[in-house]
Amino acid sequence: MIAPSSSYSRHMRSLIRRVLDPLLPAARFTAADKRIVWVIWVAGLIQGFAQSQATVTLPFTRTGLGLSEGEMSLLLGLARLAAFAALPLGWLGDHRGRRRPLLLAVTLVVVGGAAAGLALDAWQFGVLHGVLRTGTAAMSGLAVVLLAEKVSLPIRAYAISFFGASVSLGAGLALITLPLAEGSPDAWRTPHLLVSVGFLLLPFLIKNVPESEIFFEESQRGHWRELVRGGWSRRFWTVLSVGFLSSAFGAIGAGFSTARLIDHVGLSTGEAIWILLGGGTAGGLGFFIGGKMADTIGRRKTTVISLLLALAGGLVLYTSVSVPVAATSAMVASFGTFAFVPAAGSHRTELFPTHLRASANTAASNLSLAGSAVGLIIGRYTIDVIGLSQTIYLLGIAMAASAALVLLLPETKGQDLTAVEIPNTI
Repeated sequence: MIAPSSSYSRHMRSLIRRVLDPLLPAARFTAADKRIVWVIWVAGLIQGFAQSQATVTLPFTRTGLGLSEGEMSLLLGLARLAAFAALPLGWLGDHRGRRRPLLLAVTLVVVGGAAAGLALDAWQFGVLHGVLRTGTAAMSGLAVVLLAEKVSLPIRAYAISFFGASVSLGAGLALITLPLAEGSPDAWRTPHLLVSVGFLLLPFLIKNVPESEIFFEESQRGHWRELVRGGWSRRFWTVLSVGFLSSAFGAIGAGFSTARLIDHVGLSTGEAIWILLGGGTAGGLGFFIGGKMADTIGRRKTTVISLLLALAGGLVLYTSVSVPVAATSAMVASFGTFAFVPAAGSHRTELFPTHLRASANTAASNLSLAGSAVGLIIGRYTIDVIGLSQTIYLLGIAMAASAALVLLLPETKGQDLTAVEIPNTI
């Protein structure tokens, strides 16, 4: 009687593992891997919650500031351009270590995000949002670099998935606070002010964020000219173009998704929240499936697949007025967007040497923000003229071009980060 039961249990365990296999890492995490992932997860949670408030509360913040949809798009776009101030933090990451610039970036995120809730005029909100975006640009580059340099090679992309997932979770928490923005002309301030909770987590990060061991090997090198016009330039500009073009599409797609469901599809605030939360939650599997795919089939192929899924889902979301279709397309777009994070993040870290890695990755994050800024600025002049959906179709061309550019980059899966050699080609 015992043998059949034991056999059945083994069969069920095997079946469950096969079902869950796409979500599981390619290798086991060590204790050190778990520690650094947990610490960066906390930092990502702060980043996601803070950076999402402007887009999540957009319909109410826009009304509170007395702006049209186009004017709000321009304001957010200009604020993101201010994030080029993060480039010196990337340079410091290659000359003074990854730890201190990362902690400074987190501080900028909390200060800018919380103070935005106190803005009296639109320009003040824009300036403070620029401070926040400076911090997020630096965090997005430095956190990925630190993770890549600290975790075991076989699970490098999968580990980066946790950073992306924590940012997404923070965005989900921001979405939950959306009802607090309703009720009065100044109610939009409340979700922004909640960012100040991040101050309580700063001591934990100061104590636990480690330094990269491999940074010290080449700490005296690293100059922007090596990236901009030296032997790494073709690879560098290709990586920047991928992020720039994809973000131009993503900024409008993500930034106006709440407004699309409320103002154009006709849903209530609660219904829009549940659709976006449901789509984002299901699509969140993209982080881990994308990380597993990047660690097994490769960074380049996974990146292209994720970009095309994000494009397809976004186009359908801004085309259909069917609630089930909108929910499904939100999930597909989220899945592609989330799978892009570990695939592209691990790819970028492996394309550049240690003494240029933080600068290159921070620049890539900045150009992604610049792309989103350009997308929002384009929206300023097209949304009020040709409409929101038509603007999405126009920017979809940039997304398709981004996927094509990825194919010009080499595959880097399994790359030793201390042995990245200058390329003869891209």
